[in-house]
Amino acid sequence: MKSPRILAVYGHPDDEGQVTGTLAHFIANGAVVTLVCATRGEVGEISDSALATQETLWYTRELELRASMAQIGLADVRFLPFRDSGMVGTPENEDSRSLHQQPAAVVVEALIRIIREVRPGMVFTWDPTGGYGHPDHIAVHKHTVEAFDTSGNAEAYPEAGPPWAPERLYWGSRGMKQFASIFLEMERRGTLSEAMEPERKARFEKAMLDPDPPVSVVHDVSAYIPLKRLAASMHRSQFGENSMFARIPEDMRARFYGQERFFQARPEWAPGTEPAPGFDS
Repeated sequence: MKSPRILAVYGHPDDEGQVTGTLAHFIANGAVVTLVCATRGEVGEISDSALATQETLWYTRELELRASMAQIGLADVRFLPFRDSGMVGTPENEDSRSLHQQPAAVVVEALIRIIREVRPGMVFTWDPTGGYGHPDHIAVHKHTVEAFDTSGNAEAYPEAGPPWAPERLYWGSRGMKQFASIFLEMERRGTLSEAMEPERKARFEKAMLDPDPPVSVVHDVSAYIPLKRLAASMHRSQFGENSMFARIPEDMRARFYGQERFFQARPEWAPGTEPAPGFDS
């Protein structure tokens, strides 16, 4: 790698959970890591009314993300000035301030400015589906890919700084199936705090029938499981004591937290190539 710098771009505070162990690994090995969060998660649920109101949630979640990343030694956390879009069909989704309503050039330029300043060798972001179809996750994927592909072009966005072309782009390749298998097993064991909503259960059951997403890297982060769980626990407004994540049984934690999977989109991983067992730098 020409640059021991890493950039991760996600939509909301707590989205970074899919890459926390990998970022901790890079930091432990001397890399400089920057995390960009495109919104402050204003539309998220509130696990405990004592922690935030709908009016203060944006500030609470910003503090939670900074506290979460402090657990792994990541200090450079940046927020873009866009609003949480919520899910399709909600009033928030139509808000002109929301991320997915922004013109592509506006978000792409903001990301290119950061790429050209930070000069990362690797960039991580959401996959094309956004995990489960959240408009902000999909928007972050689309805009990050365009920024990655454009940042090295000196003629594009010249006011955004000297060109810089990162070497590799990865997106999460965990897929809904891994979540589904864990939570359906928890339901079978009777360890959930309450019955799973029928819509969620149907979504999980459908996910179990879907093909696995393509994988380029299977990164063993089992050594970072305690740190990952500590970092996740900082997102208190989203994950209360009775959340599904908090109740994962001890014997299932390694299966849930111990691997982080990615697809290498740039340069694209050759089809049929066996996944790498980790990152070589």
